Amino acid sequence: MLKKASILLFSATIWLTSCTKDPINDLSDLDSQVFVTNHDKSADFKTFKTFSISDSVTVVQDNRSGTALTSLDKDLLSQIIINMQKLGYTYVAASAKPDVGLTAARITNTYLNVASSPYSSYWGGYYGGFYGYPSYYTYETSESYWAISMLDLKNSSTTERLNVIWDAQIRGGGLANPDYVDEMVDSVFGQSTYLKIN
Repeated sequence: MLKKASILLFSATIWLTSCTKDPINDLSDLDSQVFVTNHDKSADFKTFKTFSISDSVTVVQDNRSGTALTSLDKDLLSQIIINMQKLGYTYVAASAKPDVGLTAARITNTYLNVASSPYSSYWGGYYGGFYGYPSYYTYETSESYWAISMLDLKNSSTTERLNVIWDAQIRGGGLANPDYVDEMVDSVFGQSTYLKIN
């Protein structure tokens, strides 16, 4: 009787678990995105009133950098401006000496990976053989993410480095999809409630 109950319980477990979804494979691009924000805890954001933003996006790829202004980049910069204005900041030109400056960057890093084959390097048969060299193979992986930074321009002098008082990273799938730009930018500002000044 115990044997039948064990078989029945085992069969029921297999049947129930075979119907569950794989939570990782069933994620949409938006569900896979991760938003990381950080801020200078000594910064008093209520003292800042005006902001400016760079006119292009910095593109960093494997230790090379430059700037770009694609339609996706324009959408991202526009959504940053909208969010800053919702928080109570006034958008001004860079020449008007804004209190804070914002920059955006699209970063892609490519990595070369080395792995060894899990199979034995033994070659031979019934009458003997030899151990050969272990086999290795290489493959490339890459990661891309958006980075947004807020710099304190109000409390800096020309001889000092600029202080980053807030930064955000957007990681995950669908980062180059223009349909997701508004939601991605809204998310990083939405979880940074300390930026609100109105």
